[in-house]
Amino acid sequence: MMKQLQEAEKELKRKQDDADQDMMMAGMASQAAQEAEDNARKAKNSVNSLLAVINDLLDQLGQLETVDLNKLNEIEGTLNSAKDQMKDSDLDQKVAFLEREARKQDDAIQSYNRDIEEILKDISNLEDIRKTLPSGCFNTPSIEKP
Repeated sequence: MMKQLQEAEKELKRKQDDADQDMMMAGMASQAAQEAEDNARKAKNSVNSLLAVINDLLDQLGQLETVDLNKLNEIEGTLNSAKDQMKDSDLDQKVAFLEREARKQDDAIQSYNRDIEEILKDISNLEDIRKTLPSGCFNTPSIEKP
């Protein structure tokens, strides 16, 4: 009986260690998801900034009465600069990558949470087993000696 109790306690300790490890991994995955969200937010801000520049250019184009070639060349240069900035930043690919990574991290977090729930159920089960085991040894010594 004592051996069973010791084995149950070892199993309980192992399950608790596994739960602690899974909690740490879930925290790391959560932090990585937060970083991916921050990167996506930065990418969105960059796109919004470029969109504002393009809208400003469109407004300026709409307000031209006579064609001023110098102003037109300046606007064209600004537009080309904005386009180059968009190409260089590769935002579509970055956003798609960040979204894929965020999904992977969400899946990992869900997996860790399922593992933690399973381990907690195992711990509860082992504690129930430990509670049902007798606290002492019931081997009685023989009264007569051979």
